[in-house]
Amino acid sequence: MQIQVVKFTRLLTRTTGVMAMALSLPAHILAQPGSAQAAPQWSGIWNAEGSLLTLRVTHQNDQLNVEPLVTMGYEWRNSVGEIRGNSATLDVEYQGVVARVLVQLGNDNTAMVRALSCQPDYHVVCALVQNQQALFRRTGSANAQSGVTGSATN
Repeated sequence: MQIQVVKFTRLLTRTTGVMAMALSLPAHILAQPGSAQAAPQWSGIWNAEGSLLTLRVTHQNDQLNVEPLVTMGYEWRNSVGEIRGNSATLDVEYQGVVARVLVQLGNDNTAMVRALSCQPDYHVVCALVQNQQALFRRTGSANAQSGVTGSATN
């Protein structure tokens, strides 16, 4: 029985890391409203560091759009993000959990993502992502061709 618990704990730990990223991933592109130079900085292909999780992010005006490219088999949905200066927020739904995610753009093609809220707070996913953050790196242009792996819906 103890072996089963250890296997479950390891699986849960991996799932937690991926979930923290998934709950925060979609938001990695933030743009500064009214800035023509901001567009190339935020749109692109973004990868969660240490993971295969990959997203295509585009923005128009103050809206952030996220398209999953490699989801690692997780099925999740996200809202259109709201961009405010150097950060963006969006909602992500995954297995009965709804999280509000904050994305803060870094200076070197990076973005830090964390959950601002997660409901229901008693859900194991919410407990695991509490006080966690994920680093994303922009790895290419939003126009880059890439096959979709896994499944997700915007």
